[in-house]
Amino acid sequence: MRIVLVLAALFFGVVRASGALAAPVEIPVAAEGMRPDPGAVATLGEALAEARRRRARDPDAALVIALGPGTHRLAEGLRLGRRDGGSAAAPLTIRGPADGSARLVGSRRLTPIPLDPALAARLPAAARGHVRAYRLPASARAARFQAPIVLDGPRTPPAFEVFDADGAMHPARWPSEGFAKAAGGTGPAFTLDGLPPGLVRDEPDLWAEGYWRWGWLFEAMPVVRVGPKDRGSKEKGSTGEGTRLTLDRTPYEGILPDAPVRLVHVRAGLDRPGTWWRDVRSGTLLAWPRGGDTVEVSVAETLIATEGTEHLRIASLRLALARGDLVRVEGGRDVVIEDSVLGPAGGRGAAFLGTRDGGLRRCDVAGTGAEGVVLSGGERRTLEPGGLFLRDSRLTAYARRWITQAPGIALDGVGAEVSGSVIHDSPAYAVHLRGNDHRVTGNEIARLLAGATDTGAIYSGRDWTARGSVIADNFLHDIRGGGEREVKGVYLDDMASGFTVSGNLFLRVDQPVFLGGGRDNRVEGNVFVASSPAVHVDSRGETWARDAITDPESQLRAAYAAMPVESPPWRARYPRLPGLLYDRPAVGGGNVLTDNLLALSEPFRFTDGGRAAEQTIARNRGPAHPPADLAALARTSVNPEDFAALADGTGLRLPAIPFARMRRERAAGAPFSR
Repeated sequence: MRIVLVLAALFFGVVRASGALAAPVEIPVAAEGMRPDPGAVATLGEALAEARRRRARDPDAALVIALGPGTHRLAEGLRLGRRDGGSAAAPLTIRGPADGSARLVGSRRLTPIPLDPALAARLPAAARGHVRAYRLPASARAARFQAPIVLDGPRTPPAFEVFDADGAMHPARWPSEGFAKAAGGTGPAFTLDGLPPGLVRDEPDLWAEGYWRWGWLFEAMPVVRVGPKDRGSKEKGSTGEGTRLTLDRTPYEGILPDAPVRLVHVRAGLDRPGTWWRDVRSGTLLAWPRGGDTVEVSVAETLIATEGTEHLRIASLRLALARGDLVRVEGGRDVVIEDSVLGPAGGRGAAFLGTRDGGLRRCDVAGTGAEGVVLSGGERRTLEPGGLFLRDSRLTAYARRWITQAPGIALDGVGAEVSGSVIHDSPAYAVHLRGNDHRVTGNEIARLLAGATDTGAIYSGRDWTARGSVIADNFLHDIRGGGEREVKGVYLDDMASGFTVSGNLFLRVDQPVFLGGGRDNRVEGNVFVASSPAVHVDSRGETWARDAITDPESQLRAAYAAMPVESPPWRARYPRLPGLLYDRPAVGGGNVLTDNLLALSEPFRFTDGGRAAEQTIARNRGPAHPPADLAALARTSVNPEDFAALADGTGLRLPAIPFARMRRERAAGAPFSR
């Protein structure tokens, strides 16, 4: 009998160690305004403390922090460290109900207060009777409501943002729609002609933003001085009397005459729903909300921040209204966000930084102020992949504040994956690739880059060593410029090299593949419909970008010098890279352009020294038997299967393009949001 008991104890111990019979321990969290049931806690912070106590007693326990239906409000973000998380077999899970009814926010709800008659008297006529006054919390009374937004600047969170029933509101602007034209100036100063009298009087937190010199760069800076125009000045673009405004710094490469700009946080622009203005002296917010009088202001910088945490799941939640990033993951491994909706927020939806084997799946990311998602992991010096991913998700309306330079997904490091997702309707590009061996596959990318120029839906550039990435089986459509704006589909800018672009369908895309001076790229087996020119090739390193090649201090040469291209892993993976500087580095050549199908599309364009003789070009042709309605389909269709038979009879060696699965509009995203 004793032997039987010993064997039974050993058996159940092994079973427990394997987790086969260990039921998860649930820690319920009551929503705002709800009384906690017995065994439940009132806040997420209390739940994490309880999880730590339970983990200390039983390191192998499977723990679930279960947020109840309703709103869960944070004044400060939840922070997890190395001692938190779980194991591979039993990760710590923070989740809501499967129907998405739990909402985690970093905001404070405001209700109206009486409007000061002195403030009311200074409102635009259209605003009277609509604008409400609110008392801002102390955290929202900083001297400036945001930090400058400049090229390569930090993603500093704003002091606060304002949200109503329809989402993010914006600070009042002039002009209320579109942009004014700035007369050229010297350094940080410019002139606006036609500014209404008194418009910028008594505006201590006045800003100006716009495309100051380049259509690919939108910058916002505080105005530090306002005064009349010098009558003796002769500024290009100025038509007469104007108002002279001085920024706190000079925009990147100066101010172009007639640059499109606007003033921000100006009381006179409070003339329509969805706008707000703050009286800095009294801490009073004036807002014209949509859909009721209640507004919310963001107070928490982030909602969930992890550092070194391993084996964590965040599931079935709606995360919104942080000043900065909603979820920030630093270090650690196996942190996954799934079946959730992220946004709106002032910063990024989720940032994975120096992390391994984690990412997002089946998520919606919308209304972020900066990037939708950042995936940065792996070790470039050894080419060890980070294993980060974004799968089967939807990203839209990102780059709300950083209108340029903030893609839907920013990839860095080694071996990240973006697959099965839909990325649409944003002013910024979809994917920015830095680093090596990433995969962008099976995505639908549409209706991007409105208002921008000299940019692309998928972008990489200025680094010979950022090689090995694959862009395949994607459906890009309706990406157009217009007027003086020009955009691209896949934009391999400024000597980007070593990419594979294969099996993609480009439908109504301007300049769908753009090789800007790069080498060793493969553009094979793609289908181009009403997308011209199918492939652009130039050799800018021999012409206007010669300094990038010859100057050892250039960004391109510095990036090359920073990587161990002579090391065994790099030599094995990229054998053409070690001797690049001795192999006509200025020449855009060695690209392979083969087996591409061109329907109602011009083939190749060679400019700025680009030469067909430097490339391998073969078997690129139109359909053998085009359908009678091809022109109509090319104008209106969004169904990839309408173009699946175009290659029949052409003899092209196309890969097995998954036309039936390319439309991701209804298949990607959080299950409860579809």
